[in-house]
Amino acid sequence: MQASSFEKTIKAQFDCLVKKVIKCEQKKYYRDIFNRRKREVTFSDLPENYFNKFSILDDYSSNYSFFNVLGMEVKVLDKQLSKTLKILPEKKRNIILLSYFMDMSDSEIGKLMNLVRSTIYRHRISTLDEIKKMYQEEYGNEQE
Repeated sequence: MQASSFEKTIKAQFDCLVKKVIKCEQKKYYRDIFNRRKREVTFSDLPENYFNKFSILDDYSSNYSFFNVLGMEVKVLDKQLSKTLKILPEKKRNIILLSYFMDMSDSEIGKLMNLVRSTIYRHRISTLDEIKKMYQEEYGNEQE
């Protein structure tokens, strides 16, 4: 039995409709893939600071060196810096710790230590030079 022209027309229309739907779905699929590729980044391409958001490091007090500065406790994580600070005289060490770890200005440190602001400034700058020399002696010129 042969299909009538009406059935052939319906089959042709259905075939055409299916092909259009498939073609549209294909375009949509490729468009989605293209858009996803524009937005997605592989882990290897991410900058290092993004990884810090995905992890948490345990923070133990044994990892720190503690310094007593005029009755305040200052903790230093870096072992190299702690070693260097322990070598410094107490006055200079206190100035560095108050300035850089307690975020105090020279005048605030001067009031605490009963010294003039310019003296604090001079001690801070000379101590930083000493620390730089100590680092250079111990670790070579790679710290510059």
